[in-house]
Amino acid sequence: MGAVLAIAACSRGGAQYAGELFEVDDFYGGIVADEPRAALVGREVLNAGGNAADAVAAAYFVMSATMPSTAGLGGGGICVVHRGEEDRIASEVLDFLPRAAAGGLVAVPASARGMAALSARYGKLPWAQLVAPAESIAQTGEAASRALARDVALAERKLRADPQMAGLFTRADGSMLGEGDNLRQPELAGVLGQIRAKGPNELYGGVLGQQLAASAQAIGAPLTIEDLRGVQAKFYKPLAIKWGDQQVFLPQPPAAGGVSVAQMLKALDGADDNNRAAFLADASLRLTANRAQWMQPNGDVTQPSDTLISDQHVAQVMQGHQSGRGTPAASLPFPAQRVPENPFAAGIVAVDAEGLGVACNFTMNALFGAGRIAQGTGIILAPAPSDRGFGFSALAPMIMANDNNGELYYASATSGGMAGVLAQAELLYAVTKERVPLEAAMLRSRVYHGVDPDVVYFDVSGDDNPSAALSAAGYQAEQREALGRVNAIFCPRGTPSDPDSCQLRNDYRGNGLATLVSGR
Repeated sequence: MGAVLAIAACSRGGAQYAGELFEVDDFYGGIVADEPRAALVGREVLNAGGNAADAVAAAYFVMSATMPSTAGLGGGGICVVHRGEEDRIASEVLDFLPRAAAGGLVAVPASARGMAALSARYGKLPWAQLVAPAESIAQTGEAASRALARDVALAERKLRADPQMAGLFTRADGSMLGEGDNLRQPELAGVLGQIRAKGPNELYGGVLGQQLAASAQAIGAPLTIEDLRGVQAKFYKPLAIKWGDQQVFLPQPPAAGGVSVAQMLKALDGADDNNRAAFLADASLRLTANRAQWMQPNGDVTQPSDTLISDQHVAQVMQGHQSGRGTPAASLPFPAQRVPENPFAAGIVAVDAEGLGVACNFTMNALFGAGRIAQGTGIILAPAPSDRGFGFSALAPMIMANDNNGELYYASATSGGMAGVLAQAELLYAVTKERVPLEAAMLRSRVYHGVDPDVVYFDVSGDDNPSAALSAAGYQAEQREALGRVNAIFCPRGTPSDPDSCQLRNDYRGNGLATLVSGR
């Protein structure tokens, strides 16, 4: 299993471990991240008087040094933000996705701009205080986490193909960097130091930006200072669906995972099937196959999002489903084709006692991006989105809240492509509609049909092995180590009115950390 559910900030008060969840007195804030050091720095920021936005921004910058595989400065991301303060209630999306530069081969780095926008609009602490921990970590070095070591092992061929990448992610004896090995990045520390001291605009138009553009061009990546100056972080209205008495807020395309989460929630809500595994297999098959009809390679859609998440459209996609019986992919009423996608992303989720919640996904458009470093900067560049599976279409952070009274009830972020997107929907359904405790819901096995080949994939959790149920439904099934990774915070009685009800959980399928501050 992954890291423990939560760690109380001892200097601020007490928390009692009760079974598998902490019972918290005087909850002030909490954060869950895919990389442990980032989560701990986020907790320190909360402990210093920062809010959820400050914690996420600081944790992101740390992750840019400790998990550059999925959250490097060369990439971008997307967040859903909810503010629950009286007379200032708002829910919106912050878009800083890593879109293509004018040359069409490389993405324009956007994460620093995104975190600056988040800090300016919602944060409390000075900018320099949010960047400084990451600068220090990059300068002095940090023991590689299990999360990073896993990514290094997966990307060994890519990392060995480039001398600079190999120099950073291999040991002196030529073997790959492993858990506990020191990862020191002085060039990246210098960049973070300039961003800290001069602000994010230094990366997008100052001397640093000019250096980055020149370094990228020197290795054949057509990134220009004009590309950098044109980077914008945009706030816009989220995709929203009614969920009981609340609303679920999701990103709009081209982060098309938001549409798929909404569709899966509606499919689950309309289900009447006593074979959970078979239903998940059939629903994921149908929704994934149908996605190929409306999603373009860059994540844009051919139909309005509201149409795609309507009850009528979801019912049409699920038409023909038979309880307990598998559907052959070839028999679907729409072509059963698979869409290549990038399953690699990083997630950070934070909430605080004032009702501010932030759920973010970050991506390099591929694991370790383009596998090239802009010389002298330490920044790993990201490839431009393409129909070869590079991109951000499967990002889907989400928040469940009430836009009338401001209460926030749930926030999560996922990785793992479409399998993770649909797992995120099932997790919310389990804790809100089935009343399954968050810990138990996270430990359920997951099931996903990726269309082509006509095979159902599943993972196993303890005694929860769905293989027999899938076979009984007529599916060919194969076990996988993990299907998706979801970080979640559930506040069943809502925050800000009852923040002590909040529960935090990092997915045991990953190696992240959930941590909190109490007793302020």
